[in-house]
This record gives sequence, structure tokens and C-alpha cells, in this order.
Amino acid sequence: MLINAGAKLWSRNVYGIDALFTAAQCSAVDVLNYLIYKGGNVNTQANDDATALFEASKNGHAEVVEMLLSKQADVNKANKTGLLPIHVAAKNGHDRLLSLKYHGIVAMLIPRTNTVKVRRSGISPLHFAAERNRDDVLETLIEARYDVNAKLSDDWSKMYEDRRSTALYSAVVNRNTEAAAMLLEAGADPNLDIFNPLLVAVRKASMEMVTLLVKHGANVNALLPTHPTSFPAVLVFCMKYMVMMKYLLDNGCDALSCFNCQYELAALNSFVTDIV
Repeated sequence: MLINAGAKLWSRNVYGIDALFTAAQCSAVDVLNYLIYKGGNVNTQANDDATALFEASKNGHAEVVEMLLSKQADVNKANKTGLLPIHVAAKNGHDRLLSLKYHGIVAMLIPRTNTVKVRRSGISPLHFAAERNRDDVLETLIEARYDVNAKLSDDWSKMYEDRRSTALYSAVVNRNTEAAAMLLEAGADPNLDIFNPLLVAVRKASMEMVTLLVKHGANVNALLPTHPTSFPAVLVFCMKYMVMMKYLLDNGCDALSCFNCQYELAALNSFVTDIV
């Protein structure tokens, strides 16, 4: 009735949102279909450059995403932060029911998403999936050959206090052994982050994660970039865990270097004396 009375499809509110965008945002499928039929722009964008497809992907509206894709909506239009629809779909959906919807959306977006555009964004959907424990999405992205060694851009990395850069690091921080195993088995390098993921696992006293990382080549002699010493940093964090310390020493941790540190020698001698 409104359109027949002269309402304009391209009219926008103060946020740059038009009727078609709102229909996608609210999952009003029949209204959306009608607006497209009447000539609505399937690639309409709000003031923050988010598209209707981006908004539907963010809100988990799988039927809307499917419809927009069938009408050739552009999956490679980023918002002003550089994120694509696949990023927000990989990021959202925590409970089981929502997770299934978002997983389906990710699967629909993968074939049409330009991986070059993903790289230019400075963050991979793998990062979001690992950070949010979205193991189903992580597995799907790995199967689609997304780069498991993709690193955050400096701008994205600075948003984290620990300056993480890989999806593997997030999996280790979350103690998500299953996600870490998927990434490592797909070829993730455990030695790319400034603060080695093995140090995180040791500090969290996660023997299972430590074993997994060492098995896949984690550097047991990694140093602390912020507090450089002449001995392996893992020893700083496993003093209370003798079983873990023995495992690390048995797998190449350089104990002799501990006796060359002028700052820590007295403390180490005391520690050795206590053991003896």
C-alpha cells in the first residue's frame, strides 16, 4: 500500500538504512522478496558501509542470506572496519541452535568470498572462529583451505593486550585442545606469535595442550620477548609442575643455559639445592 501510494524504495533514515536493509535485518523474508521484485538494491549499504547481506549474516538469518545470494548480492563488500559477511558469521552464534544457523551461513558464503579481500581485511574468519570457540566453523574454514597461518594485521593485533597474531594462539588461550589440534594438523606453525603459545599452555598448566604443541614442533626454548633471559621461558612457568618440567626437559628444553644467567643464578642454585 505504501509503495502504491508513492513511498520511495531508496528513502533512508539518519543511519543510511532503507526499507530493504531493514527487511534483511529483521528477517522479513516476504517483504524482502517483494522489495527486491519492486527494484530494491540488494547491495544497499548503511552509513557504516554494512550491507543488507552483512546484517543478515551478523544476525543469523540464514533464509535471508540464501535469498540475497540468489539475487547476486555482493559477498565481498566490507564495512568501514574492513569486515566481510563471512567474518561476522564466523564470529557469532554461541548456543547450539544459533551455532547451526551461523555455520550454515558460513558454508553458503565460503564459495563466493574472495580470499584476497579476506587477507586485505587484516583478520581471517579463522581468528574469530578460534577466539569464540566455534569449532564447527573452524573445521569448515580449514576444509575450505583458509590459511591456518594467517596473522592479524598490526592494527588488529594491537586490540589485544597480549598482541596475539594467530588463530592457534586464541585456541590455546581458550584451552580448546580440539580446535588447537585441528589447526596444528592442518599445518599451523606453533612458533609465529610474539609470545609463544607454548608459554601460554605451560602457564595455564595444561599438560594436554603442552604435549600437543611440542608434538607439532613448538619451540621449548622460546624466550620471553618482554623479559629476555638466557634460559627457556617455559622454566619460569613450570616450577610448580615437576611432571611438566620433566616432560619439557626430556623434549629438548635447554637446562644448561640456566646456569649462565647472571641474574637468575642465585635463585636457581637455591631451587636446585631444595630439590636435592
